[in-house]
Amino acid sequence: MMFAQYWPLLLPIAAASGWVFGRQEVNTDQEKSSRLSREYYVGLNYLLNEQPDKAVDVFIKLLEVDSETVETHLALGSLFRRRGEVDRAIRIHQNLIARPQLSQSQRVEALMALGRDYMSAGVLDRAERIFQEVVTLGSQQRVPSLHCLLDIYQQEKAWQQATEVVKQLQLVTGQGMHSIIAHHHCELAEEAMRDNRVDDAAVHLKHALSTDKDSVRASLLKANLDVRRGEYKAALKSYKRVCWQDPDYLSEAIEPMVASYEKLGLHDECERHLRELLNDHPRMSILIMLAERIKQSLGIEAAADFVAEQLGEYPSIRGLNKLIEWHIDTTHGKIQSKLEVLYDITSKLVENKPVYLCGQCGYAGKNLHWQCPGCKQWSSMKPIHGLEGD
Repeated sequence: MMFAQYWPLLLPIAAASGWVFGRQEVNTDQEKSSRLSREYYVGLNYLLNEQPDKAVDVFIKLLEVDSETVETHLALGSLFRRRGEVDRAIRIHQNLIARPQLSQSQRVEALMALGRDYMSAGVLDRAERIFQEVVTLGSQQRVPSLHCLLDIYQQEKAWQQATEVVKQLQLVTGQGMHSIIAHHHCELAEEAMRDNRVDDAAVHLKHALSTDKDSVRASLLKANLDVRRGEYKAALKSYKRVCWQDPDYLSEAIEPMVASYEKLGLHDECERHLRELLNDHPRMSILIMLAERIKQSLGIEAAADFVAEQLGEYPSIRGLNKLIEWHIDTTHGKIQSKLEVLYDITSKLVENKPVYLCGQCGYAGKNLHWQCPGCKQWSSMKPIHGLEGD
């Protein structure tokens, strides 16, 4: 029955209310004690008659706010929030904040709880005002409230405000958060590029790289911007920079980098660079691009032999798929039919496998998110390598 799921929640409320009632029976007159007794039994009656909402309301009213019950109110509100009953949590915490007898630290705790209630409810403007108030109060909850504000501004894509919060966090905690600021500039650069504000995008990318010289995202965006302007030499410089910034992201740079080499007519230099990269950082994306160059210059059989040789040392489903594809073009009859069956199988394997994986929470997907949708960490998602990856 639906009522059964409320027992774990209602029993501690009833017990706490009974404790308050018992304590007040000793310290108050008979009339007040009698009234509390009646209300307490009314709540129990609601509980037994499977009217949990009314029972909860009665028991909460019985919990008078004083120094000994503040923690009970906070705990109850948090419990409601975790259960998804955010309206109840908000009511409890609002009632708590309205009490004049709260100490400064208790009020801050209640404000933080109410702010989190509003965040859970998606009422971000109210949550923002509350967390800003907590920051102004300068309590020990300042850092948690700044993190909550950062979460809000990132959700709203208010990147300038988010950057200001990160700068405050750096001052308060003493921790470097330069990579996050660089990502915010990259977000602003992408917005500018979508609006065809190329000069603004360039300014933001300059800020990103000056803030975090290891920002792969800024290098890739800078290269894309250079390509857009027809500045292919500058684009090559940015693509090459990815190699020492973080070679895990080389697969994101290889294809557009080769395209820039071709625009400049630097075919031999391109092949030499690909061979160097493959030797230093074996990646299937590099292997396939190099094999395509070999195919253009020496033919499909030479390219297939090269891939087969490399697969012996670096097994890959994606590489096997490419190898089968090329062999299909060089065979006929039954062999070709069997290869087509194998090609369909490997194609489905490649198609169904995630391409990126978050190293923090394990979120996997086919699209690169610079901020993981699962844990909200920046730069934690990277291309998957090995047999089932790049």
